[in-house]
Amino acid sequence: MDLVWLFIATAANVFLLGVNSQFVRDQRVAMCFMISWGITGAQFTFTRVVSAADNPAVAFWVSGWAGAIGICSSIYFYRWFHPRYQNWSAGKGWCR
Repeated sequence: MDLVWLFIATAANVFLLGVNSQFVRDQRVAMCFMISWGITGAQFTFTRVVSAADNPAVAFWVSGWAGAIGICSSIYFYRWFHPRYQNWSAGKGWCR
């Protein structure tokens, strides 16, 4: 079960870091502020789980896969989210 939490925490951490870097580039301060709290939670969970890992090699492998999936999914998420957010912030609604 710890490896599941490790996978979730690592994927969430890297996903949120990837999305946050896009928002920093776009200078979306409020969104960066909110996402930073999620990053903190994911890093806290990661630290708690990895410090109690029985097998560091397996923990490394699980973290590596989770990080790779997290960063790739953040790129695809931002590609999907950005045009919708632009429309919403321009007052055109989410679905255009």
